Amino acid sequence: MAQVMPPKPMANLPALAENKTLPLTPPGDSSPWQRLDNSFTFYPDSPPLSSPSSDTDDLDQSLCQSVEVSQNDEPVIAVIGVGYVGTHLVSSFSSKYQVIGFDVSAKRIESLGVEYQGQENVHFSRESQDLRRATHFLISVPTLLRPDKTIDSSYLRDALNTVGEVARSGSTVVIESSVAVGMTRQVLGPLAANRQFFAGMSPERVDPGRVEPPVQSIPKIISGLDDVTPGSLDAINRVYSTIFETVVPVSKPEVAEMMKLYENCQRMVCIAYANEMADACIPHGIDPYEVCEAASTKPFGYMPYSPGVGVGGHCIPVNPFYLLSNSHFPLLECATLAMHSRPSRLAERMLKRLRQRVTGRTPRVLVAGVGFKAGQPQIDNSPGADLVKSLAVSREVDVCWADSLVKQSALPQVRRLLDEDWRKDVLRKFDIIVVASRQTDMSFDILDELDGVEIERWCQ
Repeated sequence: MAQVMPPKPMANLPALAENKTLPLTPPGDSSPWQRLDNSFTFYPDSPPLSSPSSDTDDLDQSLCQSVEVSQNDEPVIAVIGVGYVGTHLVSSFSSKYQVIGFDVSAKRIESLGVEYQGQENVHFSRESQDLRRATHFLISVPTLLRPDKTIDSSYLRDALNTVGEVARSGSTVVIESSVAVGMTRQVLGPLAANRQFFAGMSPERVDPGRVEPPVQSIPKIISGLDDVTPGSLDAINRVYSTIFETVVPVSKPEVAEMMKLYENCQRMVCIAYANEMADACIPHGIDPYEVCEAASTKPFGYMPYSPGVGVGGHCIPVNPFYLLSNSHFPLLECATLAMHSRPSRLAERMLKRLRQRVTGRTPRVLVAGVGFKAGQPQIDNSPGADLVKSLAVSREVDVCWADSLVKQSALPQVRRLLDEDWRKDVLRKFDIIVVASRQTDMSFDILDELDGVEIERWCQ
C-alpha cells in the first residue's frame, strides 16, 4: 500500500470576493499579450471545437439507466489519449487492473496493439463503445497552444464529451493533462455534478527519455472536486494508492493545477537565467559550463541549471502560457519571451559573425541535434529546429542539420546531413557547427578533431 501524505492545513489567505475565480476567457477579446488595465497580461482560452455536455437529454438514455459503478466493483481503467504520458499510465495501471487505452488515431492504436501484444489485461481501441465497462477514466490528451499562444483546450473538451457519452454514474474521472488553474473545475465540474461522477485532477510528472526514477516511485499529487461530488478525493486515492508508492493529496484541483505549472515554470525561469549568464560570459572569454560545474560544488542553496539554445517539448515551453492565462507573473513573462526568442537571437548573432568572416561565398552552417531533447525523435517546440529555421529564412547561409533519431520528413524544408556523412572530411567543410543537443548514437568527439571550423556547443 502506498504511503499517503496528509494534506497540510491551508494558510490564512485573504478570500476572494464572493469566492470567485478569474475567468479563463476575457470577455470581448481573444488576442494574446493584451494588457488589461495596463498591468495584466492575459492569454485567453481558445474557443473549443466542442464543449462537454452535462445535459443527460443529449446522452444515450439506455446508458443513463445502466447500473452505476460501485466501490465494490473491480476497477477497469480507461486511459483517454495514449501518447507518451498515456502509455506510461497504461503500463503502470495494467500491473494491477484491466486497462483500456483509447485514442482517436487508428495508426497509434495499431502500433500500441503490436507493442502490447500478449498482455491480456491491456486492450486498445478507438471505438468509444468499448469504454462502457470502465469504472475509472484518466484523461491524458494533449493540451497545446495555438500559433497565437492561446490555449487549445479542444482535445480535453472532446475527451470529456466522449467520457460523458459512455461513463456510468459513480465513475471516477481524473484529468492528468496539464491545464490552466481553474480549468478542471470549469470543464469537468458541471459534468461531474450532473452525472454524479467522482472527479479530480492529478497532474502527470513524466519526463520523456528518463527511466529513473520509475514512474511509480515519483510522488503522485491527487485532488478531488469534493465540493462538487463528495468523496471524490477518496475515490481517486483508493485506486492511485495501489499503483504509486507515495500519494500526496491536496485540498482542491486548483492546488494541483498550480503546483504542476509552478514546478515546470520554475525550470523555465532558471534556464533563462542560466542563458543570460552564458551570454554574459562570452565577452569575458569565460566558459559558462565551467561556471556551472564550479557552482555545482556548493552542497546547499544552488540548483544546477545549464544554458542552451532553449527548451522544447510539450511542457516547459507551453506551461507558462497556461499560468499567464489568468494570473500576473511579470518575471515569468520576461523569461518566457526571452526563451522563445532565443533561437532567433542566437541565429542573428551567428550571422553577424559570418558576415565579418566569410566573403565571396555563402557560409555553411550545420546544426547538430534538433530533437527537442537528447534521446527524443520529436521536434515539438524544439529550439534546435527553431535555430535551423531562423538560419534558413535568413537566406544568408547554406544550412543543414544532423540528428541520428530525427527523420528528414520532420523538417523537410531544410536538408538533413546523412548519417554516413558524419565524418571529418565532410564536417570540415562547414564554417560553423552548432551542437544544440547531444543526441544519442552520435559521436561528438569527432568535432574536437576539426581544424578551422568554429564549434558552438550549447550542451555538455
